Amino acid sequence: MYIFRPMNIISLLVTFLFTACFGNPSSASQDLIASATVERARTISEAEFKTLVMDFENNPEEWIFKGEIPAIINFYASWCPPCRRLAPIFDQLAREYAGRVNFYKVNVDNSRALATFFGARSVPTLMFARMNGLPAVQPGFMTREQLIYAIENFLLVDE
Repeated sequence: MYIFRPMNIISLLVTFLFTACFGNPSSASQDLIASATVERARTISEAEFKTLVMDFENNPEEWIFKGEIPAIINFYASWCPPCRRLAPIFDQLAREYAGRVNFYKVNVDNSRALATFFGARSVPTLMFARMNGLPAVQPGFMTREQLIYAIENFLLVDE
């Protein structure tokens, strides 16, 4: 009869961990690597906002959208629980609508001037920028279904 001793258990655990970490990649780890390369919502700075969405400093009186496709801009904060709930939904929709809608995120703590200019007084605040016409701003958390409705019935509607 074999008796497990603490050293035998530790040796067994070390062997297991070594083979799990350095063995052949499993399909689960390959899936994780593949999902890391899939498009997500892009976090942008104020400078990037001015080139990708609108130059709010040089044209503060007139909305001139610079995007090539419609965009949703999520004004968020890392400390905000509803923002953290929205993040995976936003990333998932960015993958689903890739090439049709750009998904941008702006951290209000890093971009105060931008948040103030667009009136993002609470987070999250979502701005829907169409190709033509003025953008719509929606403060507060939106569900996946509400976001899809806004995308399909506001952003992607031919005018």
